[in-house]
Amino acid sequence: MELLSRLRRIGTLIEDGLLILFLATMILLACGQILLRNLFSIGLVWADGLLQISVLWLGLLGAMAASRDDNHINIDVLTRFFPPRWQIPFRLVSHLFTALVCGVIAWQSYLFVKSEFIFGTAGVGNWPVWVFQSILPLGFGLISYRYVLNFFVLLGRFRSAGEGGET
Repeated sequence: MELLSRLRRIGTLIEDGLLILFLATMILLACGQILLRNLFSIGLVWADGLLQISVLWLGLLGAMAASRDDNHINIDVLTRFFPPRWQIPFRLVSHLFTALVCGVIAWQSYLFVKSEFIFGTAGVGNWPVWVFQSILPLGFGLISYRYVLNFFVLLGRFRSAGEGGET
């Protein structure tokens, strides 16, 4: 159990570190571009493309971090009208649906990245574009995996509450 806790902490540090790195890089690069363009009428040719890619990475890294603790955006219009005993079953269905949708997106984005790898499309700085797009299957795959785990954690709580007579 201690090993799992340590691995979770390491994963959290890596995710948070990447979030900070991408956000700081984006801010510095965007400000640098503004200064270069306004003061010297020049700019970095590759900066705009890298900023666009960084938005993709930052968004998915943020979504991965949100899924880490089940803090994703929830649309709970219906759940507030359900009696308390139906709240957890509804969340269980929601977790499974989220895992399924993210799993399908992960698979489709894997196929997309694979095709970009085969075609060898060049991206920023002549780097292959699949390198930049690799966050898509990785991010959605991890989110799907986490929601499967969240489902089983919540199911365990639901079952233990049911055994205690409080559903």
